[in-house]
Amino acid sequence: MQKAIIFLMCKLALVSAAWAGPPGAIWLYNSQRDEVLIGHNANARHSIASITKIMTAMVYLDYHKYLETKIRLGNMHRSNLPRQEWSRRDLLAAMLVRSDNAAAETLAADYPGGRDAFIRAMNAKARSLKMVNTHFEDASGLSSKNISNAGEVSIMISAAAKYAFIRQASVKKQILLDAQVGKKVRTIELYNTNRPLLFEFDNVIVSKTGFTNAAGWCVAMVVENGPDQYVVVVLGSKNKQVRAETVKTILYNHLKDSDVAESSDWQIF
Repeated sequence: MQKAIIFLMCKLALVSAAWAGPPGAIWLYNSQRDEVLIGHNANARHSIASITKIMTAMVYLDYHKYLETKIRLGNMHRSNLPRQEWSRRDLLAAMLVRSDNAAAETLAADYPGGRDAFIRAMNAKARSLKMVNTHFEDASGLSSKNISNAGEVSIMISAAAKYAFIRQASVKKQILLDAQVGKKVRTIELYNTNRPLLFEFDNVIVSKTGFTNAAGWCVAMVVENGPDQYVVVVLGSKNKQVRAETVKTILYNHLKDSDVAESSDWQIF
């Protein structure tokens, strides 16, 4: 295990030196054993992009229990969905699976007191989870001022694992939603933004990716392995491939008992 950690840290150092973006952070935590296996730059504050939507989902689900109620999709951001009425359930699913920004802001506006009250509730939820270095400015994650660190994102994604809806929706590789187009019904297929890793690992129980220029490529996941539950957080990756390969290296070295770091044909970056 120690060799794998050293190997990964060396690779991260090379990437950080070659790229002027965020320095990157990695967190691997065994929640059953309360054991941090990797804590690289874990306290460094980062924009977290659409990982924000995990908090959005929790705050919304804390208040709204009737998910079949329909609300009209707002036009604050572009969307994969037509501008029509959707059930709260469908908007939550589109937000968690496809990271739909308009769905996130529509849900925030549906909160009692509107969007501003929702953002206050997000920050209050963060404080209740003792995420003292975390702050939210919007529900979608497009704001560069949505800030946290790898350790506190781990707290948030662990809390999300207690929500049945988030567990079920966030790991779906794709969803089908029916949209009314005139007199016809059109089926919309939405693919998960973390689909490659969900195909690679079938024991992921919570998943959310994120990307903005300020945040880099990010991902947070909860993975079960036998009796243990692991939290994986990667912030500030150079690109989507680096993000995916970093996660694969971590999981194969620590969860699969397969020392891929020693394989001559295994390349992280």
